[in-house]
Amino acid sequence: MNHQPAVRNSRMGFTLIELTVVLAVIVTLALVLTPSIANFINDSRVARARNDCQTVASGIYQFFRDTGYFPQWKVAKGGGAGLPANRLQLLVSRGGFPLEDVPTLWTTGAAGGLTEQLVNNTPGYTLKTASSQFGWNGPYFSSEIGADPWGNRYVVNIGLIDTSPGAATAAGQPKLAVWVLSAGPNGTIETPFSQSILNAAPGGDDIATRIQ
Repeated sequence: MNHQPAVRNSRMGFTLIELTVVLAVIVTLALVLTPSIANFINDSRVARARNDCQTVASGIYQFFRDTGYFPQWKVAKGGGAGLPANRLQLLVSRGGFPLEDVPTLWTTGAAGGLTEQLVNNTPGYTLKTASSQFGWNGPYFSSEIGADPWGNRYVVNIGLIDTSPGAATAAGQPKLAVWVLSAGPNGTIETPFSQSILNAAPGGDDIATRIQ
């Protein structure tokens, strides 16, 4: 009877030691694994954004093959479509506005929706039929292209597209790069809106697929 309390104290101390060891192991594993998990999540987001950019680029190319022009009009091409007020500078997905250190047409340009142009044919482009060689033959995406993995919209500087042959414009100047672009993890567009195709490259951590 007199030894019972000592036995209880010994068992209690052993249990606390075990608990301390287990907690130490858990904390150590968390410290080791957390950076790896964070890197895996970020890599997955970058891969998804890159895949989305390529999907959008493919849809735009298919639109061009079907119609003979690029999706850059507020209303159907033809009958005054050359007017500046009817021509778009950007195509954008759903999502928030990415940031820019100095605002450019990436965030201020006249924009039309990728869904409206390539899924719903909101501008009313002439449809491709059995008797017509050219025409809108979408939808060009199996589903709507939403925001990038960081919640911002994808942007395409489609207003710079130039269908003249070769690497130069009709005026003899190098064509300008056209991108399907995500602002990337930092949410800030760091790629110049207008840059020659001769030295074009995405800036910062932007994720982009070039279509011109």
